[in-house]
Amino acid sequence: MLPAMDSKTAVWIIDGLLLIIFFVGVPSIAVAIAYAAWKGKPKSFDRESHVLGFVACILASGFLLVYAQRMHADVRTWQYLMQIACGGLGLLLFGIAMGCGIGIFKCRRRSGPQEPPEMAP
Repeated sequence: MLPAMDSKTAVWIIDGLLLIIFFVGVPSIAVAIAYAAWKGKPKSFDRESHVLGFVACILASGFLLVYAQRMHADVRTWQYLMQIACGGLGLLLFGIAMGCGIGIFKCRRRSGPQEPPEMAP
C-alpha cells in the first residue's frame, strides 16, 4: 500500500503544475491563436471577434484568478480542489485572451471579390 501524501508535498506538486501551465501552456495557447489569426483562420473570425474574445476572456480570467487567490482553502478540504480548478482555468483563459489580443493586430483583412475598374468611354 502506498503511503499517504502529506499536505506539503501536495502543495509543491500543484504549484509546479500551475507554474508549468503559466510558463509553457499560456504562451503556447497565445502563439497558436495568434498564428491562426495571422493565417486568417477561422474564416468567421475578424478583428472585432478577436476584440470581443480578448475582453470576455480577460474579464473571466481576472475574476477566476482573483477568486482563487482570495479563497484561502485548506489543502485537506474539497475547497482546495475548487481553488486549484479556478486558478488553472483562469490561467488558461489568460492564454486565450493573450492570443486574441495579439490576433487583433495580426488578423488579416478579408478581401471580397475584386471587380475590374470601369473604363471611361
